[in-house]
Amino acid sequence: MEILPPIFSFLIVLTLVLVFSKYELYLTLMIGAISFGILAGIDVFDSLITTLLDPAIILLAIAVLFIPILGGLMDESGLMVELVDKMDVSKKVSLMISPALYGLLPVAGGALMSAPIVDSIAPDMNASRKVAINVWYRHIFILIYPLSLLAISEIANINLYLIVIAMLIPFILLIIIGYVFFIRSIEEERAARERDIKKVITNLVPILIAPLFDIISRIFFNIAYPEIFLIIGLYTSVFVCVKMGALPIKAIATISKKMKIWRFPLLIVAMFLFLEIFTRSSVPDTIGNLKLPFILLLCIAFFLGFATGRIQLPLSIMIPIYTIQNSILVIPLLDFSFLYLAIFLGYLITPIHPCLVYSLNYFNDTYKNLLKHMLLPTFVSLGVLLGIYAFISLL
Repeated sequence: MEILPPIFSFLIVLTLVLVFSKYELYLTLMIGAISFGILAGIDVFDSLITTLLDPAIILLAIAVLFIPILGGLMDESGLMVELVDKMDVSKKVSLMISPALYGLLPVAGGALMSAPIVDSIAPDMNASRKVAINVWYRHIFILIYPLSLLAISEIANINLYLIVIAMLIPFILLIIIGYVFFIRSIEEERAARERDIKKVITNLVPILIAPLFDIISRIFFNIAYPEIFLIIGLYTSVFVCVKMGALPIKAIATISKKMKIWRFPLLIVAMFLFLEIFTRSSVPDTIGNLKLPFILLLCIAFFLGFATGRIQLPLSIMIPIYTIQNSILVIPLLDFSFLYLAIFLGYLITPIHPCLVYSLNYFNDTYKNLLKHMLLPTFVSLGVLLGIYAFISLL
């Protein structure tokens, strides 16, 4: 039985989720989902059972246990530092690629790993500019790195590697825009270091094993739940990293505790419970019946990325609204990529984004100063996105 009309229940709960999303998101989402279900008259217990009995969600929850462990091991072993050092590339390339490589490690406070490297490459650079470079390029690979797209692929019900292909153009676009605004005017200088390409490739192996194993297995083995291959690949990556980094096996337990890895599967369950209750409610139909133009949906997506400092949560709200509004089961890949990028840009610049906060603290800078560097490239990117969509709409 409804306590409040579902649309009002959703707006109240969403507001609370936005306010408290900077804290433990899995707890915020879990409480938000349950509260929304109770207020809107949705069977919360049945929704939870449906979520927990979905093999794809459970396998995904298991897989994300390994990702922060891998990131912690790469940091603890020094393999990532050595990888960056042995590349021996120009100052401009170093400033782009160093935070980008660290962005492959989904670890808490990851921006603090790349910030000292950015600082050492360009010690005399303006602090706000260093923060902008660290945040912008640290998140570039989120657009195309398969391990960063696992939950997103499940939410959208789109093949993981189709998303990777679709996001290649936005990925290149943001690299270019970042270069124009942050990197181009830097005076080039080359430090004398010893390049070792073999070492670079070797140290990349633990990061690449899981996605490579996953994609090869999906090509040759057509099974109902391909997440199993990903789990095997991640398990292999973790132990290869331990071996290469000459770490004791007990380092896995130590890092697991340090990374609080239980938060990651709990977040997956909480997110999909929220999505289950949201789709069972009448809210997607109510919003869908408004027939909002897609450009307005993109602006809402940008706002939700900014307001939550997250990517998956806004997608879990926007995708059901889109599919119901258009009376389809799966969002088209092109429109998905536009929504994803809009959310990503809002997420990139929000003051509740942990990596942004960590970077500001490290470089002893303020958010106001940072906006002088990041506001224009972010809105140029958003403007290009909206412009491309408007052009496609006219064809």
